[in-house]
Parts: sequence; structure tokens; C-alpha cells
Amino acid sequence: MILEVVFVLALILGGAALVQVAGARGLGVPILGAATGLALYLCITAFQVLTPITSSPLLTLILTVALPIALWGWRRFHGANLPLRPLWAGIIVAGVVGAVAFFRAIPQVAWSNDSLNYLLNGSLIASNNITVASTALLPKRLIGVPGLHAVANLGGELYVQSITPLISALVLAVLGWMVWQSLSTRLSKRALVLLIGAGLLFLVSMNRFVFHAFYLNGHLLFALFMLVVVGGGWMLVSCDSVSKTALITAMSLAVGALIFIRAESSILVILMLLPIIFDDSVSRLHKTILLAVLGVATIGWQSFMVAIYLAQQQSVGFEIWGILGLGVAILAVIPLLGWSALMKRSRIFLLLAEGMLWLALVVLAVRTPQILKDSLTATFANVVEGAGSWGLSLLFIGALLVLASFIAVPHSVHLRFPLTSFIPLGFLLAYLRDAAYRVGDGDSLNRMWIQLIPVALFYVLIALGIGEWRRRSTAAGQAPASVTSDTQSI
Repeated sequence: MILEVVFVLALILGGAALVQVAGARGLGVPILGAATGLALYLCITAFQVLTPITSSPLLTLILTVALPIALWGWRRFHGANLPLRPLWAGIIVAGVVGAVAFFRAIPQVAWSNDSLNYLLNGSLIASNNITVASTALLPKRLIGVPGLHAVANLGGELYVQSITPLISALVLAVLGWMVWQSLSTRLSKRALVLLIGAGLLFLVSMNRFVFHAFYLNGHLLFALFMLVVVGGGWMLVSCDSVSKTALITAMSLAVGALIFIRAESSILVILMLLPIIFDDSVSRLHKTILLAVLGVATIGWQSFMVAIYLAQQQSVGFEIWGILGLGVAILAVIPLLGWSALMKRSRIFLLLAEGMLWLALVVLAVRTPQILKDSLTATFANVVEGAGSWGLSLLFIGALLVLASFIAVPHSVHLRFPLTSFIPLGFLLAYLRDAAYRVGDGDSLNRMWIQLIPVALFYVLIALGIGEWRRRSTAAGQAPASVTSDTQSI
């Protein structure tokens, strides 16, 4: 238990120090800091794995705390206003101890074969032997989730028992904090509490959210970082109550961490970032940071995979070379960020990007229709008929999203595009893996829906909080006082 408490506190402390230096204040320090610390830990793990440095989680833990604290101390020494909050620190420590003790006392854990494979990679990371991992295992399970649980090996255990449910709690906290910060100048505190409370209660009432809160896998971890990137991107252009530097810090580390969680992460992150990249109100520096992290992380991981395949005298698959090339292309795009003519055509490029996904799906469906047909049949059974254990929750949030589309949400494309573009991409992934989706709650696409839910719910809550129909907003000729005008909705 002591190891887990130290681990969780290290994540919070390191992340909190980093975002406070970046300008975060109030509840943003512990909440955004916890997500940032988690991403920082995974990025440091990846750096250790991809370089000759030992991948021991003890070193990862030390660096996660030492680097941000050193920066915090240096900035404070030079006069930065970085206050200490002993009362809040005591509350956080007591809360972490209580939560870890609680979840260790009732170890309700959902397992699958995938879980065992993640933990196998975790033990290899802990022993600095990840390079001997099977090429049938490493490309699918990567090192994100394994790296998260590798620290348990220091105490003779295979996984960190409390971290998955604590991640689910962090999803709730980040979602609530983001909505509060975004709408605090528009709604009364009572109305805001009721809105956030209703949203969070809806989320925790979902069968699949509760399941993933105890499932040894990476879907909720992905959902957390996707919320940070997409929700943070919307706040970057729509909300003045949070430091932009703090948001970019959290978003950049989240982008880096996402690459090491799922095999298709690089493609998904591009969809998350496209609205930000084509938004004129986002500074070129911030765009450059995000793309540089995405490109370097993608190239680093795919190059590592190439080395593993060659070391084991196996041929390197086309998908690895393809994503490696994608990483190079991402870096090559950075010099074009200063091209104003390109930025002014954001609507066209976003429509084109989503259209190309649909076109690719149509082409593949014409060539091999059975995969799409079986996937659509299985998805209907999982989502509508209840085979995926969602009940009516996915249909309900889908209906809420349709409602939200009629509300004038400033910069709504930042929240809408990653959701709608995932639909064709999700079915394209069935072709990339050369197998249709299947009926049952264990189906890959059925599990991936949870990754989108926090962002979808954030969009809905923001829309309900703004509460101005598009026709009325247009007639008024101005945006709500709490956010800037919508120049990019499509």
C-alpha cells in the first residue's frame, strides 16, 4: 500500500508543480496537475524505453517528481508567485491514502487476455527487458498501460490496484473542473453545480464507465488524455479563466502519452489537433509545440518498433512504415503553420479531412463489403440492442449531441470534429486489422466508445450551459459574454 500511495502522490506532486509554474491556479493545480503528472510519468517511461537509459520505474518515479520540483524551486527562487497550500496538501494526502486503502481492500478487477499481455509488458519494462517482447505483443499493447503498472513490480506485485479506479475519478474531476471554468462567468454557482452534478451522475450511471473504472486496460486512460487535449483545445480559444501556458503544458504531455497507449493513437491525435491547427486564434508557438510532440513521439515509437523487428530478424509491416512516414510528415508541416492563406481555409480543410475518411471507407467497402456489413451489424447489436452492455446510454448521449448541434457553441468544431470524424475512422480500423467487429461487450469498437464519452459529455454540458439556439444567437449578432465568437463552426 505504501508504494501505491507514494506513486499516486508523486504523480500529483510532479504534475501540480509543473502546471503551477505554467500559471494554473485554484483547483486547476491539483486536478489538471494530476492529469499532467500522469502524462509526464508515461512520457518519461517512454523516453527511458526508447533510449539506452534503464527503464526501471524507480527512476521514472524519481524523475517525475524531481524535474518539476526543481523547476518550481528555481522559479520561486527567482521571485515567481508560487504559493504553498499546506491545508490543501494535507487534504490531498489524506484523500489519496484513504482512496488507495479503500481500493486495495476491495480489489474488484476486470481482467481479459489483453490485461495479462499489458502486465507482461509491464514486468519487462520493470526489469529493463522490454526489447525481448514478442512482436506479436508489443505493437498491440505498446508501453503506456504497461508502464503505468510497471511500478507495482517494485513491491512484488503485477499491477497497481488502485490506479485504474483513481483514473476514472480523475476523469470526473477534470470534466467537472473544465465545465466549471468554462461556464463560471455565465451561470450562477447553483445552476453550475446542478449542471455539472447531473452530467457526472449520468457518466457514473453508465454500465461501461463503471466497468472500465475497474478494467485493466487503457480505454479510460485514453479518454482522460483525449479530454485534456480536446477540452483543453476548446478552452484555449474560448475561455480566459485558465492560463494558456498551463493548458498547453497539459495538452502537450497528454499528446505524448497518448502515442504509447494505443496502436492507432497517432491517427486519432491528428483528428484531435486538426481544429486547433487550423484555428487562427491559437498562437503559432502553441501549434508548433503540439505538432512537434506528436511527430517526435510517433517517430520515436515507430523507429523503436522497426529496430525490434529487425533485431528479431522479421520483416517490418507496412503499417509501421506508414505511421513512421506520418510522423515525418507531421514535422514537415510545422513550417507551413505561418502560411496565413492556409489557415484562412480551415473550414475547407476540415471538411476535406473528414470527407477523405468517408471516401476511404466507401472505397474499401466496395472492394470488401463483408467486413463493413458485419461490423455495422455487430455495432447495431452492441449499441441499440444491448449486446454491448451500454443499455440506452449511447443512444441518449447521441440524442444530446444532436441537440447540442442546434446550440450556438463558440468554436464548436473543436469539440465536434474529433467525435464525428471518429465514426468513419472507427470502421476503417476494422479494415486495417482485416477483421470485422463482433457482437458482445468485449468487441474492440464497443470498448473504444468510452474514449469519446467524456469529450461528448463536455460538449453537451457546454451547449446546455450556453443555452442559446443558433437562430436566436445569430439574431443577437454577438456571442455569449463568457466566451469568444464562433468563427469556425462547420
